Amino acid sequence: MLKIKSSTNCVKSSKHSGITSILGYADVTMQEFLTESGTVSSDFVTQSHQLGHLLYWHKHGKTSIQVRQEKTLRWLLINNTLQSIVELNHPEHLLFPHLQVLDSLWQKYPPPQRVLELGLGAGAIRDYLHSVHQDCQVISVDNNPDIIHCYKRYFGGDHISEVNCNDAYKVLELENTTPFNWIILDLFSELDAPRFLYQHKFYTLLRNTLSEQGVLFINFIAEHESQLKQLEHLLIINFGKKPHIHHVPGYANYIIVIER
Repeated sequence: MLKIKSSTNCVKSSKHSGITSILGYADVTMQEFLTESGTVSSDFVTQSHQLGHLLYWHKHGKTSIQVRQEKTLRWLLINNTLQSIVELNHPEHLLFPHLQVLDSLWQKYPPPQRVLELGLGAGAIRDYLHSVHQDCQVISVDNNPDIIHCYKRYFGGDHISEVNCNDAYKVLELENTTPFNWIILDLFSELDAPRFLYQHKFYTLLRNTLSEQGVLFINFIAEHESQLKQLEHLLIINFGKKPHIHHVPGYANYIIVIER
């Protein structure tokens, strides 16, 4: 998930900087929502729930899920908040700024053989990894069956994809097979993030699931420095070293990297 850093703590506002009013967005091409680096702009993030055309909508309890599309771009929203976006037939194109930061960090490490992704979204990370590391086994975990359904139906995931519908904590407790070279943790959000994300035991399990020189990558969303300090403290306790922290400019996202 990508979250714009703002004093209102809200990415759903359509009052973000000046583009053509959304009431007349039909005259605005999707190209105008892309930056020079090829990522979607902050304007797209704030207005994505009103752009394109609706392919899928489902509500269960307080949670609504949408899939929308415009030309070759297709994206996933939860409660009108943008979660993930892909370019159809081009999984090698990463459209979120924080994913491009992640990719620049991935390049510093040997190609992984096994990757555990905690938090599926629209599958942008797993599909990218498969496109650039074709022999890599990527196991994705998400506890929402509707998200997995959307991935398999609208984002190219086939029915035999290694996607586990389960709680991330439980998967780590049960995972006792071959360790993972990389673990990518993408569960932090403003949408009721699980409590275990701030618990000591969870990071002990993460460390134990990594191979000897394995790497943990975290997409962390923080509006306050105290949140970042809390997570940093948990990582130092469990890994015995300080993590590397990379802020995504203009957003509340931080990419945090720590090696076992």
